[in-house]
Amino acid sequence: MVWNRILGLFKRARTPKIVVSGLKHDAKLFQESIQEKAEAFAGKASKVLDEVDNVTIHAKISGLGKTEKFELFGLLSARNASFRAKATGRKLNFVLKDLFDELLAEARKHKNKLVNGKKRGSEFLLEGEEE
Repeated sequence: MVWNRILGLFKRARTPKIVVSGLKHDAKLFQESIQEKAEAFAGKASKVLDEVDNVTIHAKISGLGKTEKFELFGLLSARNASFRAKATGRKLNFVLKDLFDELLAEARKHKNKLVNGKKRGSEFLLEGEEE
């Protein structure tokens, strides 16, 4: 019984899976940078949502040198919902920040919907108003 409780704690405290796809083998530096930023984002997202299962980022890089353009697609999967976002730009750090900000905004919006929906339902029950 005690072991089941301990194992249950480890299952709840598991870290989300990070998947980075779409980059060629020679773009390993970009992949490592995206991986590090995604791990930091997963920590922030797990504070907003109860259980974050998966963070998936698909990257497209076009052009070379000064004309290089990044297009990132993100998917944040939680226990009961998934959120998608897209960001484009010339600087990888700014594109990642925009992508993660958009995903976090969607997650906060979902959480507010859940919280406000429960409050409204309980207000009607407590006040006993009928329409």
